[in-house]
Amino acid sequence: MTLHSEFEALLHSYQHSIAAYLCNLLDDEERGQELAQETFLRAYRALARGLRVDHPKAWLFRIATNVAKDEFRRARLIKWLPFQSVEHEPTLQVPDAADCVADQLLVRSALAQLSPDYRVPLLLHLGEGLSTNEIAEVLNISQGAVKMRLCRAREQFRRALQNGAGSSAEDERR
Repeated sequence: MTLHSEFEALLHSYQHSIAAYLCNLLDDEERGQELAQETFLRAYRALARGLRVDHPKAWLFRIATNVAKDEFRRARLIKWLPFQSVEHEPTLQVPDAADCVADQLLVRSALAQLSPDYRVPLLLHLGEGLSTNEIAEVLNISQGAVKMRLCRAREQFRRALQNGAGSSAEDERR
């Protein structure tokens, strides 16, 4: 397989998921797209140097995560897009737009309270569907460390969400 065809296959297979991941990390569609281009540029350069990759998805997400970390260092500002709720109650009522916005703000606030060491694996796992093994490759840590970070991230997120919901209820009563 030629360099061009190998890169073309990677681009075709992972372009959208890498861009979506970066857009979610940055909470900025345009900047996320730019960093996705940077990710694939770095990947192309590595392939051109003769690097052979066993797990391309994990490898590309590692590059994307490093590109995002570089961006965070430069900007000194971390923004996160909230998760969409995966547990929907079956109902016939259409949710109120104000409630949806309030929920998104609550989730965004809860995510912002997590350290990047916990946010990144949580987004990779829940947002991008990577396995713990793939996340371990992306972050260059053991699979056990990934599991521990995910466990701690979920617990901290749950606590932050509950604390945020409690303060929102108090604000409404005032």
